[in-house]
Amino acid sequence: EWNFEGKGVHWLPHIWGTEAMAWRTDLYSPPGGTPSYGNVWQPEVQGKTMMRPHSGMLGAGLYLETIGKLNPGDVWRAYQSEEKMRPVWEKITKFCVDNKKQIKLFWNDADSQKNGLLNEGVVVGQTWDGPILALKTQGESVTYQAPREGALAWVDGMSIPTGAENMDQIYAFLEYVFLPEPAGRAIDKHGYNSAVLGADKFASAQYAKNFAEAYPGDSLKNLNPWPSEPQWYADVRTEFRNKFVNA
Repeated sequence: EWNFEGKGVHWLPHIWGTEAMAWRTDLYSPPGGTPSYGNVWQPEVQGKTMMRPHSGMLGAGLYLETIGKLNPGDVWRAYQSEEKMRPVWEKITKFCVDNKKQIKLFWNDADSQKNGLLNEGVVVGQTWDGPILALKTQGESVTYQAPREGALAWVDGMSIPTGAENMDQIYAFLEYVFLPEPAGRAIDKHGYNSAVLGADKFASAQYAKNFAEAYPGDSLKNLNPWPSEPQWYADVRTEFRNKFVNA
């Protein structure tokens, strides 16, 4: 979708990350040692979990596939058409509404994720990697790990808007942030991963440790890249998301 009117790609990847499972290491441990999106929905953590509504519902769907409540692949096939999406998301929404008492809070940004774990009584949740790993780097009793269903992966980048006038400054900025050293040093602040080759060599040893612990074993091979999202999908998802949030 970044190939505007067939004129070529106008976008550069800059950072990438995932959405997966985070928890308080002093208050919780995933059963069996490997997290799952299903951890949010277990009775022993009732009222002590958090999620972003729409992506948490997708995570719930992936969990439902593993316990036979959805067919394998249903969640990703739902992106193909509204006809395929609605039956799947009706089941996901019913499950989430029926178990809404599990949720302590819905987050919508990095700060609300951090605050949930540190100050709001949340012990486990589906979160972004950056905020939690930044806390971990600071020495807080939190961790983050890809679940058995696979972490949800995304990549953010940079694009110059039409009509931009300060082109010299824009290119000076781009040339700087895509250098390995500043890109690597920034990792320790934002907690995400850099798309710049060699940037990891300039990040701290703690970053390397965090990364290895977040993606053990075959976790990187098991990533689930977020698919391209048609407008009809976003509209229908919002419909189901609102049913859950307002239940």
